[in-house]
Amino acid sequence: MRPASIPRTLPPVPDPAARPASPLPVLFGLGAYAQALLTLPSMTAPFVAKEFGLADRELAFLTGALSLGAFGALALARLADRRGRRAALRLSFAGLGPALLATALAPAAWLYGLAQIAAGALHGALRMVSVVAITEVSDERARARGQSWYGLLAALGSGVPLGLLAAFGDQPHGWRLCFGLMSACALALPWVWRNAPETGRFESARERGRVQAARIRDLLAPRYRRRAVGLAIVGVLRGAGLGVLGFYIFHHAIKNLELEPWAVALVFVGGGTLGNLGNPAGAIASERWGRRPTQVVFVLLTVLGGVLYYLVPKGLGLATPILLSLAFFVFVFSVQAFGVADRLVDTELFPTALRASYAGLRLIVEAGATALGNFGLAGILGWFEDLGLALAVFVPALVLPALALFWWATTETRGLALDQAALEDVAGS
Repeated sequence: MRPASIPRTLPPVPDPAARPASPLPVLFGLGAYAQALLTLPSMTAPFVAKEFGLADRELAFLTGALSLGAFGALALARLADRRGRRAALRLSFAGLGPALLATALAPAAWLYGLAQIAAGALHGALRMVSVVAITEVSDERARARGQSWYGLLAALGSGVPLGLLAAFGDQPHGWRLCFGLMSACALALPWVWRNAPETGRFESARERGRVQAARIRDLLAPRYRRRAVGLAIVGVLRGAGLGVLGFYIFHHAIKNLELEPWAVALVFVGGGTLGNLGNPAGAIASERWGRRPTQVVFVLLTVLGGVLYYLVPKGLGLATPILLSLAFFVFVFSVQAFGVADRLVDTELFPTALRASYAGLRLIVEAGATALGNFGLAGILGWFEDLGLALAVFVPALVLPALALFWWATTETRGLALDQAALEDVAGS
């Protein structure tokens, strides 16, 4: 008897439209917006000082006060670790529109400062939580690539304030218009509210009860103490050295080398644009060499490029801006490259329930490092009249011990699953 034929059916073809969209583009966009807001106050500072009649000392005090926003960012970091990445991203973005509008309309310097402290807390948290979420949603083999794209798009975001000032800087109250235009991004709030992602890692940690049990003091538990304390000290020393190296770049070219602003702009555009290639270079090196060697090598190159920039002599004609461009390229390329490894280390070494909290503490460390660097440089300039020589001594004296401490405090995470790198599943965690 002939057996009944078995109908043959083909497996259903998956519908591409049913595949969930990647959350990475949303996170990249939020990070780039936060980076633009981080850059805007420093670029508008001369115009703010002029309108409010601030002397250099008063402007320096006001600028230093803005770093208090880091404490608000830490509070939002705790929210990200308790309520989720989506909640922190939504709240941070929602608050930025009113804070930026208040900045644009501030009638006095102290009201400008209060508005910018609030904005600093919000965009600091937005930047920080975006970086954390990028690591958590990326495939295990694609975390370096994700942080590379973040760095590249954040660098593009940094150029937005420059474009706004080029268009409106010469107009009366042009700086107010710049802040007002950036506040208009609040119109995207409904879209951000719908699309801000929650990470599967956070949801898993919450289901396992780890979120509810975690406290920020757990960073000092034996499992994480060496990493957390060591990296905090590294952040102060390295941040102080590299911070002053970057802070005076524009000032040095204009005042000490007596270059025209358009020539300095060409140095920045040429060297800075090509320097963004450091992001893919940092991702490739992080995967081939490892996170730690990548960071050490490119931090050393950052110091080298930065110091050489300040040692370029004036009076060489066309050679002066050319040499500045080459040094600035090395500086920016290396900053971008080690930045990829830096973000990987900061987010891979700590567990899901503490990952954003550590990133928030890192913002406070960076604020303290900025103050330390400027105070220290002011002191050493009493011994060296030349800014380049002072930096050539001061910066390596801070950065070289920081690199040794970094190597001691961290472990290599290249090739490890995120849970394994963060000691997420060791006994008792």
